[in-house]
Amino acid sequence: MNNQNNKKINCLNLSYIFKVSLGSINGSITEGNISTVKKITLPSGDTLPYISGQSIKYQIRRKLEDKGYSLSDVTKSEAGGKGKAPDVSEGNPAKNIDDDLFGYLIAEKGGTRRRTAPVRVTPAIGLFKYASDRDFGTKSKEKTSEDSEAGGNIFETEIYNNFFRGTVLIESDRVGQFLMSEIKGKANDIKNTNPETRKVRVKDLFDCITNLWGGGKQGRFLTDMSPKFFVFTAQTDKCPIFLETLLMSPDGSVLLEPIKEVLDSKKGIISKTIIGLQSGIFVNENKIKTELEVYCKVKTINDAMSDVISFVNEMSWAE
Repeated sequence: MNNQNNKKINCLNLSYIFKVSLGSINGSITEGNISTVKKITLPSGDTLPYISGQSIKYQIRRKLEDKGYSLSDVTKSEAGGKGKAPDVSEGNPAKNIDDDLFGYLIAEKGGTRRRTAPVRVTPAIGLFKYASDRDFGTKSKEKTSEDSEAGGNIFETEIYNNFFRGTVLIESDRVGQFLMSEIKGKANDIKNTNPETRKVRVKDLFDCITNLWGGGKQGRFLTDMSPKFFVFTAQTDKCPIFLETLLMSPDGSVLLEPIKEVLDSKKGIISKTIIGLQSGIFVNENKIKTELEVYCKVKTINDAMSDVISFVNEMSWAE
């Protein structure tokens, strides 16, 4: 069931869960010979692994390159002393999809250009606590040492088996639309993109998220970061409504009451709901389908994402 209202859609919200059977996607500091993963500590003292939003955006950028996009050229900023100037992007959002979707900050003579990203990406937070698992490896000395039987140097990598949740929020009314402060000094060269370009960029972004993979240690732990369950909402108010909502019980079931509560309480700002589910991942998949059917038919991930892309294609985009 979708609430239709007269307000214009200005927000596309995708919240999702993905599964890592065994991985070490986003590393933290190295402690001796141990490569650690990023973790956050709860008030209880338990720690949850997480994957930074920066890492997720990096994987999305790589997928955009795979789709044929040329990303923004990175150069040294004019600001800062010799050897201290930071790397900055080109800052041309009309030309470059990454400058448009993910924003930039460029300090230069004559003024600073800043574009706040219309695409906001949360870190992916583990839904279960880190269990201190480690993978042991060895650097072989078979061809470099006379004493090959002694073995090489042992190293350790923190790993996990976990489910992660994340959210991508798109300010759809800002994609392809640029303020003077974002293109200061470049106004004659940079114009707002046309509706078709905005539409294609957002559709390609969703397509990249559907097939996302990557992160650290891929040579040893090939990991998949694509959604196994997601809820998409088109909204007339910008708000990440599912940010703390996607939860699971220890038996591998998605908790449905929090999702239903949000869909009911926020129906005044939701114009469209689409839900995708991959079979064989969650213990209560039949319950997910039956209990969430009141909001929309729960489809396979590919079919549901096709519906998302079709919806984006049919949206009204400002001239």
